[in-house]
Amino acid sequence: MTTPGVRIASTAYAVPPGVETVEAILEREKARVEAVLAPLRPQARKKALDALGLTRVHVCGEKQPYDLILEAASAALTEAGVDPKNVDLIIDYSTLPGEKSLFVSFAQKLSSDLGAETSLNLSFKAGGCAGLHLALKTALAWMGADQRIATALLIAGDTPPAGNRSLLPVTVQGDAGSAVVLRRDTAEGPLLLGVEVMTAGHLHDAIALTSADGRLEIRADAVRLETEVMPIYYLNLLRLVDRVLTQASLKLADIDHFVYSNISRGDRDGFRRMLGLPEAPPPPAMAEYGHTFASDLAINYTDLRRSGRIHPGQILLFASAGIGFTWGVTLARA
Repeated sequence: MTTPGVRIASTAYAVPPGVETVEAILEREKARVEAVLAPLRPQARKKALDALGLTRVHVCGEKQPYDLILEAASAALTEAGVDPKNVDLIIDYSTLPGEKSLFVSFAQKLSSDLGAETSLNLSFKAGGCAGLHLALKTALAWMGADQRIATALLIAGDTPPAGNRSLLPVTVQGDAGSAVVLRRDTAEGPLLLGVEVMTAGHLHDAIALTSADGRLEIRADAVRLETEVMPIYYLNLLRLVDRVLTQASLKLADIDHFVYSNISRGDRDGFRRMLGLPEAPPPPAMAEYGHTFASDLAINYTDLRRSGRIHPGQILLFASAGIGFTWGVTLARA
C-alpha cells in the first residue's frame, strides 16, 4: 500500500502506577496456567515458561485504559503541535478495554473530551498487538481518499479481565495506553512508506475472549497455537516484510531499526532468527511493562525516539502479529 505523504508526527504512551511481578502473577494464576499448558508436551511447557523474559507489569487500578489513552493522546498532540480542534480522524484499536469501561468507543469519548468537534471517530477490536498496522492502513485509506483529512489520532488502551494476566503459552499481559499522531501537512517525523497486513480467519479462536460463569475470560488454545499458528507465524511475517520492502525498492540490509512487540524473549528471538539479525538486548520496556497488547509498538518506538537513536534518513520497520489472527508490518523513513 502506498501512502499519501503522511508522517508519524508524534507518539506517546502512559502506564498505570500499580506494579505486579510476573512471578507473582504466575503463582496467583497457577491453576489457569496449569490447565492451559497441560495438553502440551513437557518440553513445550518448559519452553513456554523459560522463554518469557518478562519481569513485571503495570496494572490498572484507579487509572483505567481510557485515563491512560487521554493522558497519552494529550501528550502526543502537544508534542506534535496539534490543536485538538484540528484532529480530523480518531481511530480506537484497543483490544481489551477492560470490564470497567463504560464506553462503546474510546474514540467517541476522546473526541468529546479533547474538543475535537469535527473528527470522524472509528473503532475496531480485532488485531491484538498487530492492531497498529490495521489502524495505520485504515487512516491512510481515509487520508488518501479525502484531502480534507490531514491529521489522524490513533489510540489504544488495554487491560485483561481479572485473573487473566497470564496468557501462556504466549505471554503475560500488562496495561498501557498509547497514541500516534499522523499528519500530512508537516515535514516532522518519519514518512510512512508502506503498510502490509494479512489475516487468517480460521485461526480467530486460537486466542479468544469468551464467557465463563458469567465472567469474561481470555482463552488460549495451546495445542492449536503450537500445531497451527506457530508453523506459519514467522513465515507470514517474513512474507509481509518482503512485500513492503519490495514495494519500496529496499532490502533487509537497508533497515536501521526494527520495532517489534514485547510478547516474550522467545518470540523476539524467533523474529530475529527469521530475519537473520544479530543478537541484541530486548528493549527496556519488555522487562518493565510486559506485553501491553496494542500499545507495544508505540511504546518501543517512543522509547527509541526519546533516546535520540533515530536519525534523519534512517529506515524503520515495525512488525507484529496478534489475535485475529493478524500479521502486520509498517515501513517508514525518518
